[in-house]
Amino acid sequence: MSKISAPVDPGVSDAELFPVAEGCGVAAGGYLPPDVAEYLRQEIAGAGGNEVFFRGRCQAGRVVQVKVLARGNQNMTPALTGQLKAGEAVIHNHPSGNLTPSDADLRVASLLGAEDIAFLIVDNLVERVYAVVEPVIKAEVEPLPPALIEQYFFPEGLLAKTLPSFEFRSEQAELARSVLEAFNHKGFLLAEAGTGVGKSLAYLIPAALWAMRHNQRVVVSTNTINLQEQLLNKDIPLLTEHLGLAVKAALIKGRSNYLCRRRVKELAEELVADAQSLDDELKALLAWAATTLDGSRADFSGLPSAAAWEMVASEADACLASRCAEFPNCFFYRARREAARAQLLVVNHHLLMADLQFPSDAGVLPRYDALVMDEAHHLEDAATGYLGENISQIGLLMLLNRLAHQRRPELGLLRRLRRRLGQGSASAAAEHKGKNVVSQAFSADLAAQVEGEAEPAVLMFLNDLNDHFEAWREVLIADFVSDDEVNEGSFKLRVTDEHRQSEGWKIRLGARVESFIEEAQSVTRALLSLGRKIEKGLQEKLLPEDFFVAWLGEFKAALGRLQTQVDFIGRFFLKMRGQSETIAWIEATVGRRRNCKLVLAPLVVGTLLEELLYKRLQTLVMVSATIAVESSFAFFISRVGLAERANQGTLRSLILLSPFDYRRHALIMVPQDLPLPNEASYIASLGLFLDTLIARIGGRSLVLFTSYRAMQQAAAICRDSLQRRGVRLLMQGEGQRQWLLNELKNSYNTALFATDSFWEGVDVKGRALECLVIVRLPFKVPSEPVLMARLEYIAASGGNPFYDYTLPQTALKLKQGVGRLIRSHDDRGVIIVCDRRLVEKSYGARLRAVLPAADLMVLSGGEIISRTAAFLVQ
Repeated sequence: MSKISAPVDPGVSDAELFPVAEGCGVAAGGYLPPDVAEYLRQEIAGAGGNEVFFRGRCQAGRVVQVKVLARGNQNMTPALTGQLKAGEAVIHNHPSGNLTPSDADLRVASLLGAEDIAFLIVDNLVERVYAVVEPVIKAEVEPLPPALIEQYFFPEGLLAKTLPSFEFRSEQAELARSVLEAFNHKGFLLAEAGTGVGKSLAYLIPAALWAMRHNQRVVVSTNTINLQEQLLNKDIPLLTEHLGLAVKAALIKGRSNYLCRRRVKELAEELVADAQSLDDELKALLAWAATTLDGSRADFSGLPSAAAWEMVASEADACLASRCAEFPNCFFYRARREAARAQLLVVNHHLLMADLQFPSDAGVLPRYDALVMDEAHHLEDAATGYLGENISQIGLLMLLNRLAHQRRPELGLLRRLRRRLGQGSASAAAEHKGKNVVSQAFSADLAAQVEGEAEPAVLMFLNDLNDHFEAWREVLIADFVSDDEVNEGSFKLRVTDEHRQSEGWKIRLGARVESFIEEAQSVTRALLSLGRKIEKGLQEKLLPEDFFVAWLGEFKAALGRLQTQVDFIGRFFLKMRGQSETIAWIEATVGRRRNCKLVLAPLVVGTLLEELLYKRLQTLVMVSATIAVESSFAFFISRVGLAERANQGTLRSLILLSPFDYRRHALIMVPQDLPLPNEASYIASLGLFLDTLIARIGGRSLVLFTSYRAMQQAAAICRDSLQRRGVRLLMQGEGQRQWLLNELKNSYNTALFATDSFWEGVDVKGRALECLVIVRLPFKVPSEPVLMARLEYIAASGGNPFYDYTLPQTALKLKQGVGRLIRSHDDRGVIIVCDRRLVEKSYGARLRAVLPAADLMVLSGGEIISRTAAFLVQ
């Protein structure tokens, strides 16, 4: 690994991080062979002795191959780091011959060191070298000894000595052994570990041991916040505080979660001079910014509004990186340096996927080649959501409001510019001898352009924007969305080539989209003209750099996003025919937050994952409690692009069953006298059944639905009746998820009705949850655009959409749902599936194969209620 380590203490600066002596340097031969040194000398001489940046390939701590990277100064380097790879080097000369790193050198070194890239300074004759960041010398890989599994996981091991409640589980030891082998052999492992195996410790301990021994990073990715919190607050502290594993761990957050010190400073200076614009929220935000230690949005008491936070948040396209005066203490780059020195990096799947789309120097995650992915069954959905494109009506409104805010004008970039120009004009006479003088004539002309052209154009566009989207909505509903697909004005429409080739799309909708694009382009022309004028003012020294360079960076970022979104809308509506590898759809909602969203998503994510993720990895461990169907990983492997690796034998798979005794502790029953879910009388009959069942056992129930409407209808039937009999009925949407689960955990007279998000991640042990009801088999709604497109793709490829996709998806969802009941060795309970298709349809056998190994009975509703009550009192 590199010589440097990033500071944790907010007070540690880059200068303290890289202590140097005046005129420092050592003989060049230690780092540069003679032929490399001669090449550097010739190129430096050819550049007239000015600064030259070189890219070098390192071997055994020396630069063995080199070429010119750029000619210029340090400010260019951050933009070039994306071309570099870990283990390479940046070399540049100091024409003065003094090799003492400048502040800019130290900032660049911080960026490069986080990527394991060396940074060397030479004199013009290449006789001396100062290594600000030492070349990486890859250590010989030492396999972890298999005996470590016994040392930690066996009956006499460290876990048994540390945890009073520890129980030896052969499945946990086997999973840990397989994870250890994946690290040792740089392999890919796919493992299903049933409930109760203890999978988190089974992968964390080998990952920590590997990271510590080889001083390498291991990323651990989860889908849910609950599991993330378990890792950070329970499992990793167990490793560090009780097992003696001094592994460094860090939670990685997205860039926009961090405050930008430069933006805060500029905003504070502007608003102090214009105090009437300083509302209570901005006062609170600026006061907090002056005291916060980590600059994380989560540290602010109460969530700031999106408009206010956007003014101070760190953003990649507005970031000055090492050119920024606040760079040494930047919250985001400090977190990134901290991540670079961490050995376990905990992230969520969404951030992992989003980060794949950034160059390495602009992303949140430092370079890594080992990944553990828990809750891996969500990978396809996460990739679908984050490896595509989308824009929304609300997002576009927020972007325009950033330029010129309708309701809070002080927050708009253009108003900030007017405010600054006004301040500059007022003080110009007093400062006319200073180097940052604002030319009064130029300032007045610029202010007139903002006030008379740019700001009015944006505000007019803001006023028209909702009308544009409403015009599209009207055509879509009239021509393309059937009445039964519209729910109180809301709809979701998958867009196909058939739609795009129709007259309604090309003429009626096309004319309205072209009207939008014409106005949008008029706005962007006005903004581009303003941007060019400010660039001219900076070039001719008519504007001071202290404000206008940073402001222009933010303005260009906002303008660039606006152009990108306008281009996307034009492409989505007018230029997308024939792109069979992409799924396109429109989501329109009405109500208090009226919105229209345009989405493009990849039809097949496997090739993208191979290119963006798998190729960068040496080790990949994917684990889940629900990833295999009928004891096979074939479905998952085909969906996420691992088939070729499986065929080549480079992907190992493992299934570990739950250690719980379901045959003794659980019953599975299906009511034979309930109507089928698609019959009109189903909800009424279901409501009466649930009312009688839950009242009989006094609550202690989780009822999982597949739709909000069915949940609400069933709750309306039985809520009052249950309340009269002392049972409290809670329903998803009546409180935060964690509050609902806590209420269920802490009382024995409660039943919870819930939908999709409660089918997994619910962990209620003991008597508070002893009855789990699945109201219907969880088949996905066939009208969902992604599902429709993928089913059509499978059919076109000669497959069977139902058996190859729909049924395996349903089996995994059912497996997740029934896994909510038995959560410990002592738990007992009953699983009731209120859908006869499980036992009556031919495909039911494939679904029954994923159920726990408990007795399954088909009985009348009355018999099920009696059996449940009797079983739970045993």
